[in-house]
This record gives sequence, structure tokens and C-alpha cells, in this order.
Amino acid sequence: MGADLLQDEGWSALCDRCAESAGIDLRHLLTDAGEDELRLTQNAQPALTFTCIGLGALFGRRGEEFRPIATAGHSVGEYASLVLAGAISPEDAIKAVVERGRAMAEAAPPGTSTMAAVLGLDPEAIRAELAGVEGVWPANFNTPTQTVIAGTVDGVEQATERLREAGARRIVPLNVSAAFHTPLMRAAAARLREALQGLEWSNPRLPVVANVNAEPYGDAGTIAETLERQLYSPVRWADCIAALKRLGVDAYVEVGPKRALTGMLRELDPGVPTLNVASAEDARTALLQ
Repeated sequence: MGADLLQDEGWSALCDRCAESAGIDLRHLLTDAGEDELRLTQNAQPALTFTCIGLGALFGRRGEEFRPIATAGHSVGEYASLVLAGAISPEDAIKAVVERGRAMAEAAPPGTSTMAAVLGLDPEAIRAELAGVEGVWPANFNTPTQTVIAGTVDGVEQATERLREAGARRIVPLNVSAAFHTPLMRAAAARLREALQGLEWSNPRLPVVANVNAEPYGDAGTIAETLERQLYSPVRWADCIAALKRLGVDAYVEVGPKRALTGMLRELDPGVPTLNVASAEDARTALLQ
């Protein structure tokens, strides 16, 4: 993931600067890390963020027709969006997400909490069922028919049974190490606050729609507090796409490995041109369909 970016001298040098800034072996994570190592959120987050920053920047260099008018990122992807909008440097963004991942890992040690995607049941029905289960919450409102729940292992197991009985078409456990975007992350948010406040923020050059309220960020002074709240608040992704549409977006480019968000767009904005940029070669050559 992202290894092909390092074939370019400029991106290779940036990788080394980001690694030094954050105190991690970022090159190893991008080129040699195994699945078990990358499953740890403190490793996955910087690897994903650097990859998305690189692919987004490469794609944006292809000329005026490919420059974004607005951007949004799902969960940790919001940091890459802020980099691409000029609100923070890549080095500071990697430093922030490393601290974010460590804080999240400490707040919910591996094996104590989990997440699962609920398919085929509307968000209000899910809210109603979760109200009767302790230790589980909606974490991602992805589409009208896909909501991710998260919480303690026991809570998610109990909720899974209730949601199946309520008519969920499918419930898919997610390969993650903790219950992100839930109240279990409040302790992590307190630690993250210090890291975010110590970074240099600038006003975004284009709208970046925030997960917590589905509204574009204001000035630089609001960014750290909003990212802190993001840690324990649900990702309102369906509302974020609606906000992008109101801003005039008429085509979407998803940067990063796989096609999770592209798949969601088929439900959220059907028929609109979409493109997944998963490699440096994609960024240089891919065309909107």
C-alpha cells in the first residue's frame, strides 16, 4: 500500500521527513509490514494517510480539470483531506495520526472492543435496537442501508443478535482493533487534544467537509477541536456526501486502497461519475468513468 509512491525521489524524501517527524518507520509500514502489524491502528493510520496524501496530490497535478472543488475524508481520511486543502503539512498530519492511533489503542486495548457493519436496516431502526444494549453505539452512518456499530465485544455480540431479529440482511465483523467513533474513545480524545493543539494549522484553501457535523470547516482555529470530537462521534458519511453535492460536486475521486467509498457512492449519488485511485499509476493515467 503506497509502496509505488516511494519510487519517486520526491515522495521518497517526504516519506523520510514524515517518519522522522512522527518517530516511526513509515517506509517499513508501506513496503514490508504484514497484515497483523497493519491491523494495529497506530500503524494503519499513518500508512493510510501518507498513501492518500500522495495519491491525491499526484492526481491533482494532472491539470485544471482534475483539481477538486471540495473534499472529505472518512474517519482518518479527514487528515489527508486537510493536507490536500493546505490546512496542515504532510509531516504534521502524519505526526497527528500516529498520536491519534496510539491514543486510540490505549483507550481500548486489542480484544476488548470491536466494530461490525450492519447491512439492509435503516439507521433509525438500528438506533432503536441499540438503545436496549449496553456498551454499543452507531459509529458510521455510511448509507441509508449501511451503518457500522461499535462497542465492547459483548455489546456488539448482543446487538448483532437483536439486529438480525429486527431484519438486518447481513452483519459483517470488521477487521479493526478497537471501537472507533464511540464514547469509548473519549480518553483518547483528551490525549489527542494536546498533539493537535501543538501543530500549525492554516485556513483550508477549499471546503473540507467534517465527519462530525457534515459541514465545511471554518477557519484554522476550529480544526483541532473538530478533529478531537471526531474521535468519539459518529462519522456522518451519508450527510457528508449530501454536503459535497450542495457544494456543486458532480464527480468523485476516491484515493486510497480498495473501493469502499466508491461502493457507497452507488447508493448515495447514483449515476454520478466516480473513480478509484489506488496506485501511483492510477493517479497518473486513470480517467473518470
